[in-house]
Amino acid sequence: MNQKIINISLAIIFTSVSFLACKESSKALLCKKWKTVSIQNRKMDEEIAFMKTYIDTLGAQDPELGKTINLDSVKLMLNADFQQSMKEQQIALENTIMEFKSNGVSYTTSIDGLDSAMYTVEGQFIKFDEAKLKGHGETMTFEILKLNQDTLRVKLIDYGDTSIATMVPVKG
Repeated sequence: MNQKIINISLAIIFTSVSFLACKESSKALLCKKWKTVSIQNRKMDEEIAFMKTYIDTLGAQDPELGKTINLDSVKLMLNADFQQSMKEQQIALENTIMEFKSNGVSYTTSIDGLDSAMYTVEGQFIKFDEAKLKGHGETMTFEILKLNQDTLRVKLIDYGDTSIATMVPVKG
């Protein structure tokens, strides 16, 4: 009977230590600067596809439109605006860096500037709380889909819109 209690106690201790070690190892892997390399967002992809189709088919449903405006010129202008938007989106993506400090503070650098928040790692989630750091602000939760030395992939659901961001460590 005592042996059974000892075995159960050892199993509980081992599980607790393993859980804490995993939690610490996740935080240890996370504590560095990460550069965003891709963002997947179904809604955004649908909007891009819609805009491409809209530009390509402008005037196809309304032959009279071609008589009032130069469709080729309008398509060229719309396409130039669309390409510029895509370029700006890529620049924003390439210039977004998240840094996780071991003291529980995270910094996000983007083309909009620098932002900071307190964060905690809870299982497969990174929870951000601006109010803990600044006295006001938002909370946000990322689900960790992959975390190793070379890759951080997280999922964010924001107002029903799901984004998956893939990041790599900043070199140097």
